[in-house]
Amino acid sequence: MLKSLASIAAQVAARWHDPIPPPLDWQRVVEFAVFGLVQAQINTHWQRLLEDLFPTRRPQLNELDERSFSDRPLPPSPRVSGISWPNVIGKLLLDQTVGLFIMNAVFLVCTNAVRLQSAALVYEAVSSRISDVIRAAWKLWPWVSLLNFLYVPVEKRVLVASCVGFGWNMYLAFTVMAKDGN
Repeated sequence: MLKSLASIAAQVAARWHDPIPPPLDWQRVVEFAVFGLVQAQINTHWQRLLEDLFPTRRPQLNELDERSFSDRPLPPSPRVSGISWPNVIGKLLLDQTVGLFIMNAVFLVCTNAVRLQSAALVYEAVSSRISDVIRAAWKLWPWVSLLNFLYVPVEKRVLVASCVGFGWNMYLAFTVMAKDGN
């Protein structure tokens, strides 16, 4: 929903000073909505995978859990404490390379597949645009990801990224419109 609203906002902003603005490109709005549906699912699994592979916080045993009040010893329950900076850096590097490539490739496929109607043309569009989109993304997303990893629980990270992504998706909509000549 937010991605399609970002597309509408970008189109309205681009046409703001036109005396007779052209109609909204509803196909573009639908493309952004499809991208949002696909990307949200991928990103949810991606965030969980990153946290499983590289936990932000180190597990630490609670001293109380080590004492058992029964005759039978209980397994200790893990608690978290302290930031694991090597894990945060590893997670950030993986997110800003593999993750960024995947998310932006999905964007370019979703916004070009119907218009280009050929897998070869879609591949060409992705190949020609992906590096520019990733370079632009590196100006914003490393900071968002770092703050997300450090301060936001994994189950809320997609929500935070979606809110920041509203502005980012407006930027993407502007760049797509510029490439398409709209």
